[in-house]
Amino acid sequence: MKSALDMDKVSTISTQLLTNLDETIFFTRLSSAIMELFKEYKVQTFEAFNDGSTLLIAENGKSITDGTEYAKGQGLSGYVVRTKRAYYSNSKRDPLLASTKRDECVESELCVPIISEGSILGTIHIQTDNSERKFSEEDVSIVLDLLNSLEQPINNMRLYLIAKNLNKELEKKIQEKEQELLNRGPSISGRGVKIEQIEMIGHSKAFVEVMNIAEKVAKEDFPILIAGGSGTGKKLLAKKIHTLSDRKERNCVLVHCNSINEEQIELELFGTKDRPGAIQRANGGTLILDSIEELSLQVQRKLLRFIISGELFCVDSNIPMATNVRIISATKANLKNLIEEGLFNEDLLYRLNIMNIQMPSLKERKDDIKILSESFINNSKTHENKVLTSKAIERLANYNWPGNIHELKNLMERTAILVSEQFIDETHLPELESEVEAPVEVVEEFTEMTLHDLEKMHICKTLDHLGGNKTRAAKCLGITVKTLYNKLHSYGLVAPKAE
Repeated sequence: MKSALDMDKVSTISTQLLTNLDETIFFTRLSSAIMELFKEYKVQTFEAFNDGSTLLIAENGKSITDGTEYAKGQGLSGYVVRTKRAYYSNSKRDPLLASTKRDECVESELCVPIISEGSILGTIHIQTDNSERKFSEEDVSIVLDLLNSLEQPINNMRLYLIAKNLNKELEKKIQEKEQELLNRGPSISGRGVKIEQIEMIGHSKAFVEVMNIAEKVAKEDFPILIAGGSGTGKKLLAKKIHTLSDRKERNCVLVHCNSINEEQIELELFGTKDRPGAIQRANGGTLILDSIEELSLQVQRKLLRFIISGELFCVDSNIPMATNVRIISATKANLKNLIEEGLFNEDLLYRLNIMNIQMPSLKERKDDIKILSESFINNSKTHENKVLTSKAIERLANYNWPGNIHELKNLMERTAILVSEQFIDETHLPELESEVEAPVEVVEEFTEMTLHDLEKMHICKTLDHLGGNKTRAAKCLGITVKTLYNKLHSYGLVAPKAE
């Protein structure tokens, strides 16, 4: 790798990029220039799209067809696009790279965003298979120097992509508006809609386990009960399961069981002859029942009859309608306790709880606090590219978050509005009650013992711990084997060690 840029070559590259506005050619020539500069195992360029997704366009100076694609926030390219900051990893065990596809021989990787006027055009990835090669801030600076020297062609490409995508964006907005008008109706809640994409981020063990379960059960068709505290993301997970299922092309209807009274919730679920209820609107798709514990016993019994028979009876009709709906329920209550109190139908629980998913609290997802915080604070419409310092992350991690992810999201969005600085320090955050457990004072009962007896007890425990190996025990105790034998003999445990 060269330590400085060859300005003659930079000028040549700039001219080549200016002569063609095709993004495939642009990213291919850029990857070729980076490859020549670094001479590493592999150089890839990804194009970034308005929805946050990224697509592999070129590799080692050659264009790629059907390249790897990442959804918003996924993979190393998605993370760099979201944060607008370079990232390098010199560890194969970096959790951020767990979802990134790359060759087994790759030891380290550097990723730098291509930015023009605050917009992300794509990302540059430099990979090495040399275990001795470690990327650093110096490598980041070299890539940024090259990109700065190519400011004009990069800016031209930005303008070209804006113009190219303008019609596509306008068509999409027109379609969304038409769908919105079609979806308007007399229903009081939970209008059925198709959900295209649900983003859930995290890399903690608890989060990954939940997502693995969700992916496995999504393709099945049995009911699911999602339990967890307020603000843990139960409704979001339910929608995610819908988008992963074979029903994803059909409606997903969400009903908040705690937001309306008993009479209204019955109308909302079962509908009338003139106004379809949530179950009918979700026909062929998914019905999400949030706060299922709030349903009255009467509505619970009617819901149970529907689940058993598959026949829907409207509130004002005795004529059954056949429907095919998958039910995903969410609750923050202990439904078994409610059954004992006579407040929840036991048979209904058995029908809804074919598969149970327990959403972890934010307290159980401490490893996700950094990535979640930066995601929330940079998703603000008016504030971007803010970074939390290690002290700020430490303060957030020490708080127990009774409101879970919703509370963290609200705090970050409020901080994005109130703090104008790019770097968010602990002083910018409100006082948070630290979750510091008081040290437990261990009171040991005093026993009168001579030094001789104490020494004997310690030697015997050491031998027992090491399986009777006297050589290892002597080494651990800091004495010779002969001295150990003599002491054991004095205790009457072995014969004396011969000279």
